[in-house]
Amino acid sequence: MTRKAVSPCDMSQLNEFPAYQFRLIRFCGVVEQPSLRNNVRCLFAFILLCSFGPLHVWYLAKTPVLDLVVTCEEIMLIQLCFVMLLKFNLFITYRSGMYNLVEAFKRILKCIDKAEFARFVKCSELHAKLLRAYVIGTSIVLLLYELNAIVASITLSLQQNKVCFVTPFSFPFDYQHPFVFALTFLHNFDAMLVTVCTSVTVDSCFSEMASNLTIHFDIVRERFEKLDLSAAQPYAEHQLRNVITYHREVLSLAQKMVQLYQQSAFYLLLLVSTILCLLGYEFVMVSNIYKRMQVAILASIMIGQAAIYTYHGSAISAKSVSVADAIYGTNWYDAPLAVKKLVYICLTRAQKPVIMKSGFIEASLPTLKKILSSSASYITMLMSLEADLNEKKT
Repeated sequence: MTRKAVSPCDMSQLNEFPAYQFRLIRFCGVVEQPSLRNNVRCLFAFILLCSFGPLHVWYLAKTPVLDLVVTCEEIMLIQLCFVMLLKFNLFITYRSGMYNLVEAFKRILKCIDKAEFARFVKCSELHAKLLRAYVIGTSIVLLLYELNAIVASITLSLQQNKVCFVTPFSFPFDYQHPFVFALTFLHNFDAMLVTVCTSVTVDSCFSEMASNLTIHFDIVRERFEKLDLSAAQPYAEHQLRNVITYHREVLSLAQKMVQLYQQSAFYLLLLVSTILCLLGYEFVMVSNIYKRMQVAILASIMIGQAAIYTYHGSAISAKSVSVADAIYGTNWYDAPLAVKKLVYICLTRAQKPVIMKSGFIEASLPTLKKILSSSASYITMLMSLEADLNEKKT
């Protein structure tokens, strides 16, 4: 059975897999072959993210915050900053691993027929649209943070009859001097841009690579289903070995991706329930329409991030196990003894699903369901706590 190979012309149809070849993260100085300027920018972006958490912890410790909404906002930002640091660390500690993974996905396309290649092109086009939607959503949140700060500055200045400055995020030092305010505002704005570029790049790349992985598992399953392993087929063993080799490469690729992403996925899924809880409580308690829009969009983005990892985690697990069903469904009972041994070894390997898991958290749809239900429970608990505080005040 001859297969038409994918030509370089066909490969060009992929829209710079994955996620425009990390185009957005280049803003943070992350490139495959960095120059001194890139390294300086990358280090500055990392220090910028590292400074955010301690500054907000310092603000909480220094300021006697009686408003539970303000406290929830600060705790949410600290957790969000920690998740962003882990994502950005993929391009600090594991930069070569990320680029090597992309190259591995490109190399395995050599095993694909020309007829099968259309699935990957369609997947690339879909993720290009999803990437644009993700960028738009995160950019709206960024603009709303800036808009809230500008509106608050104008309102406070009119109330006090003097120029007052309000930054997008609260800090534990006086930034009312114009020069200090300008530096603080730029610090806020650059940190938000780094956060947007990092989060969009890491999540969209994972989504596109995971989708490609499920397509590969589907193709492996289909090739096993088409095999005729009867003794009358002279090329049966050769065809079986080709499919087994392809299957082995797909499993190796899946393992590399799981190892690379498991830490960031673990902490995202671990913290997202409390982040959603704090955002939900803030949405209920605030009356500012811009703030509510900001909280609602940010909560939607956090749910989307969790959905990316849990949906694809479940899909990869299910598709990897479906290969075992296809192997067992072949006419292995008509095959020679040597072919039966190959089938048995391959079946044993395929029966173990590829699970994206780190620690005690598995990236799967049941995990997403637990996250959403626990977030709702936490919001109810915070609402009752707010009611108790109001009673004590009165």
